[in-house]
Amino acid sequence: MSKFFTYVCASLCASSLSIAYADAPMEDGSDALPEFSTIEAIQMPIEETAPATIIPFISEPKVSPKKVVEKVPEVSVNPFTGKIKGRKVRMRLRPDLDSRIMKELSKNELVTIVGEKGDFWAVQAPAGTKAYVFRSFILDNIVEGNRVNVRLEPSLDAPIIAHLNSGDKIENPSISPVNPKWFEIAPPASARFYIAKEYVEYAGGPEVKEQMDRRQGAAEQIIDATQMISKIELRKSFEEIDFDRIVKGYNTVINDFSEFPELVEHAKEALAIFQEEYLQKRINHLEAQANEQIAAEANSSHVDLEKFTNISMITDKMKHWEPIEEALYLSWANINDNKTQRDYYEEQKLGSVEIAGIVEPYLSPVKSKPGDFILRDKEIPVGYVYSTQVNLQSLVGKHVKLVAAPRPNNNFAFPAYYVLSVE
Repeated sequence: MSKFFTYVCASLCASSLSIAYADAPMEDGSDALPEFSTIEAIQMPIEETAPATIIPFISEPKVSPKKVVEKVPEVSVNPFTGKIKGRKVRMRLRPDLDSRIMKELSKNELVTIVGEKGDFWAVQAPAGTKAYVFRSFILDNIVEGNRVNVRLEPSLDAPIIAHLNSGDKIENPSISPVNPKWFEIAPPASARFYIAKEYVEYAGGPEVKEQMDRRQGAAEQIIDATQMISKIELRKSFEEIDFDRIVKGYNTVINDFSEFPELVEHAKEALAIFQEEYLQKRINHLEAQANEQIAAEANSSHVDLEKFTNISMITDKMKHWEPIEEALYLSWANINDNKTQRDYYEEQKLGSVEIAGIVEPYLSPVKSKPGDFILRDKEIPVGYVYSTQVNLQSLVGKHVKLVAAPRPNNNFAFPAYYVLSVE
C-alpha cells in the first residue's frame, strides 16, 4: 500500500516538473529536459524521494443541533401564604426572567402560593388586579363561548392571563374607561402570576393572608369613613366640629395597623390636612368674633361702620394677589397709552358682573388655585373669588352681593372673579 502511494506521489512530481520546465531553457543553454522517469522514481529509496504533499480533507462546519429546552410542567401545591423577603421583588406574567413584570412587591408583603413551575412559585392574582374580556362574549354577566380569552389590558395585543368557558358568571363587570368594547373584571381564580422561589419564604397556611386581607380592608374602611366624616364636620361652624372624633379615627390606623406602612402613611397625611383645615377654621372663627365685637362697639358709639368691619383692611391674603393684579394692569397699560391703575379698574367695572352668595374660605392645599374664597348660592358654587381691594375674610359666612371682574380660572371647575366692591 505504501509503495503504491509512493508511486502516485512520484508520478505527480514528475508531471509537475515537466509542466514547470516546458517553456524554460536549461542553465547550460540547452533545451533538453533533465532525464527523469517515473520508473526511476519508483526505484529510489523512499527516504530519498521528496516528501509527498498531502492535501487535507476539508469537511463542512458542524452545525450544533438546536438546544431543546425541556418544558417543566406546572405542579399544583397545597395553597400556603408566602412572605416576600426582598425589596422590589418582581412578580412576572410567566415563569421566566425575561417575562413581563406585573408588579414590584415590597418586603414582608404576603402572597398566596398555589403552584410551582421550575424555579418559580405560581401565585394568585393580587387584590386590585384588573383583567379584561371582550364585551360580545358576555351576556347578562354570563360568558357565552368556550375558552374566551381574559387579557391583561383592553386590547387584542395584550397578554392572555386566563380563559373563561360558557356559563361562567362574571361578578360586577364594568365597561373599560380606556376601550368601551371591553369589560373590566376581576381576574378569574385560574389566573396565575410568578415569583422566583428564592425571594419567598413560608409564612403559614392560606388563612394567614386571608386574615391579613381582612385587617387591611378594615383599615381602608376606617380611613375612608374618617375622610368622609371630616368633610362633613368641616362644613359645620367651628363650635360644632367634632375634632376628637376625626383624630381618633386616623390614630386608630396609625397605632393599630402598623403592619401596613402605606396605609399608616396615608392616615398621617390625611390627619395633617384635617388639622390644617381645622386650624384655619379656628382662625376664621376668632376673626369673626373680633369683627362682631368691633361692630358692636361701633354701633354703640355711632361710629362709621366701614372703619370697623375690616372690609378695607389689607390682609396677607390680599397682598398675595398684588403681583398678579400688577401684571394684568401692566399688560393692559401697554396697549392703553400707559394709563393709570385707577383707569384700569374703572374699565374693569364697565365689564363687571354681579354675583351673590355666601363667602366661604377655599382651603384646599393645591397649586395655582384661582382664589382664596368660594362664593356659594344654595350649596352650589358660583365661583372662586379674590381681591386686593376688599377684605373678603371679614365677609366669611355672610350672604353678600359682589361686583366682580372675570379672571382666569386656571382650568378649575368653576369660574374665577376679582372682587371690585361689595353691595
